[in-house]
Amino acid sequence: MAYEHPLIKEGEIEERAYQVNIARVARDVSTLAVLPTGMGKTIIAFMVMADIKAKNPDGKILFLAPTKPLVNQHATDVEGLLELGKPVVFTGEVKPAERAKLWKKNDVIVSTPQVIRNDLMSQSISLDDVALIVFDEAHRGVGGYAYVFIGEKYRELDGLALGLTASPGSEVDQILSVCDNLGFEKVEIRTKYDPDVIDYIKKREYKWVNVSLPPTQRKIVNRLKDLRKRYMTDLQRHGFLNGRRADQISKKAILDANRMIRARLNSGGRKSLYNAASIVASALKLDHAIDLAETQGPDSLSEFLEKMENQASGRGGTLAAKRLIESDEVKEVKALLKHVEKEHPKIDKAIEVVKEQLEKKKDSRIIAFTSYRHTARKLKDKLDELDGVSPVRFVGQADKEGDKGLKQREQVEAIEDFEKGVYNVLVATSVGEEGLDIPATDLVVFFEPVASEIRTIQRRGRTARKRKGKVTVLITKNTRDEAYYWASRNKEKNMWRILNSLRKEIEKKVGSSQAGPKNDESYRVVTKKSKKELKTEDRKPDDMSENLDEGQKSIFDFNPQSDDSDSTYELTIDSREQNSKVVKELSQKDIKINTARLTTGDYLVSENTIIERKSVDDFLESLINGRLFSQAKALTRDYQKPLIIIEGQGLFHRRNIDERAIYGALASLATDFKLPVLMTADEGETASLIHAILSRGKKKKHTASLRKDKESMSSRDSKLYILEGLPNISGLLAERLLEHFGSVKAVFEADEKELREVKGIGPVTAKRIVELVK
Repeated sequence: MAYEHPLIKEGEIEERAYQVNIARVARDVSTLAVLPTGMGKTIIAFMVMADIKAKNPDGKILFLAPTKPLVNQHATDVEGLLELGKPVVFTGEVKPAERAKLWKKNDVIVSTPQVIRNDLMSQSISLDDVALIVFDEAHRGVGGYAYVFIGEKYRELDGLALGLTASPGSEVDQILSVCDNLGFEKVEIRTKYDPDVIDYIKKREYKWVNVSLPPTQRKIVNRLKDLRKRYMTDLQRHGFLNGRRADQISKKAILDANRMIRARLNSGGRKSLYNAASIVASALKLDHAIDLAETQGPDSLSEFLEKMENQASGRGGTLAAKRLIESDEVKEVKALLKHVEKEHPKIDKAIEVVKEQLEKKKDSRIIAFTSYRHTARKLKDKLDELDGVSPVRFVGQADKEGDKGLKQREQVEAIEDFEKGVYNVLVATSVGEEGLDIPATDLVVFFEPVASEIRTIQRRGRTARKRKGKVTVLITKNTRDEAYYWASRNKEKNMWRILNSLRKEIEKKVGSSQAGPKNDESYRVVTKKSKKELKTEDRKPDDMSENLDEGQKSIFDFNPQSDDSDSTYELTIDSREQNSKVVKELSQKDIKINTARLTTGDYLVSENTIIERKSVDDFLESLINGRLFSQAKALTRDYQKPLIIIEGQGLFHRRNIDERAIYGALASLATDFKLPVLMTADEGETASLIHAILSRGKKKKHTASLRKDKESMSSRDSKLYILEGLPNISGLLAERLLEHFGSVKAVFEADEKELREVKGIGPVTAKRIVELVK
């Protein structure tokens, strides 16, 4: 039976009780909907969207999804299933100014979260008119992911939110963090065993295929493990990871030891800790090498070791890479790699699995997942050699170490051609794991198990969506493949145990929506802080104002911006800084934040002022490898008022560097480069300092003129006088311009490229000069 609604196209959506019941709850209270993959979570969103638009025709709906392919898929479905017109699509390929215009003109926006976060920071859009935000793959709403920032802004408005996920996580704190960050007050959970769901579950056949490493490949793994054991023993001599066998220490334990070492170094621990920290760094690189050797193959391992060799031999090469490459074990491994089979046996097994499926069903669609682009490329090339197999590689957009990514248009075309049958095998990395709805997929192949229960659920959920499907997992015996498989399985069991306990608690309080909506007060998830608590904290304490004389101000009445009638400042940040806590702090200070890829510096305060932000570790690392002074040169070349902020504690004891070298570097920055260096303790202090710099830049300045009295000038001085009147041109730069071009006229006729040939003229200054003299 079709679901009927005036804003849903007739006959397009099947009526399913569990979807209707969840939608009835979600249209009234912010809800996290947890359902198995293929159960139509998006349809629930469409039902809620239709209800909200019917009730509030002028309200905007923002549908967020983590990947561009998923955004395009949702936009197509919105247009095809709902009577809401064609939605506008926002991705990084739409320019910010165009997004601002489209936001005002459109009521339904489907977008990646990063661009919405950026637009909120730049204040080019507002969530004030948004009636509903849908967070697809809502489990991502933790940490520094863009969902968290958007959720925080939207919670201030008490707006309605709907989260969709098949895999919220295996830890209670993680699930509650998602609810807290995105503002979900209710959780609606369904499993494949629920009576209102079970009839719609499609059978999924599982198969585990074991392979064995050839003797030489096994020998390579064993030699790498010998080295790992040696590193663990060295760490135990330093007093870490004691009480356990050196050959049974997990990566998690190594990471815990690393945090402990860093904490001791920050509090002024002994210098021998530097060696322990370096051993940990080598061990983590080695762990990755073992992972490649066991699960991906010798060619992937060779590529990685070559990268390590380049790191070790390059300028400022790290001790961790040198230790790894110069070890006897790795030298032996490199010799073995010259005479070993270049492919992992799973490559041949994956080919066999694909051939077998296509022989049984010629029109099959198959998705093969792998964690590494190198393996995806190798597998795709091998499949290309087979008759009747037409593979396509599906990876992210970024170019990585010579491996070219796919543009958004290429990703969309790949999915469309796969659905049409132009390609019958999609070889995908993690970008294909989340949400892609390709109903015709018959088989999903895991080239390797993944330890994450979320990724495991997402991968296998690409099949058995509208018809029976198969999942085949390739596992290398006696390797971490086995460990990853069991880890994800146990985590998934734990996730459902937690969710079932949570659901029982909900049902105990308000009953289940499976029986239809109830009039009881909605059950609210117990999160870190309720909205009521947050609002209470924001109020002025009553007992602080009761004892004040009439007209007397309390400390709460003072505003540091009160001397400036226009308190909104504008700041451009480097796109690589947008996930930092500094930016999050600044966004709370009524600052319009623009994002761009800056060639120098991190925070552009004005056309003259740039700030380079460095953590203590980054500062020391750039001092060692020489990058510090090349950055200082670029900063002073491109801007008149650059400065450096060093953030964090322990400048003189974080690394084993003679303090005289550090003082020398600071002195050189201040005297040779005329670069102010300011220190802050943490991200909060950095944000406050940047805000203070912005505040000073906003105030009216009274500075003495540096230009001479015209009456006493010679012909040359007159020319210099004219040139000094150009934007950002000092007396020295005027001299250089005149010397380079020979005349004022030639300077005025020069283009940006020609102007930048003059020492000290950066891109900003060159552009302003050209604009002025046009």
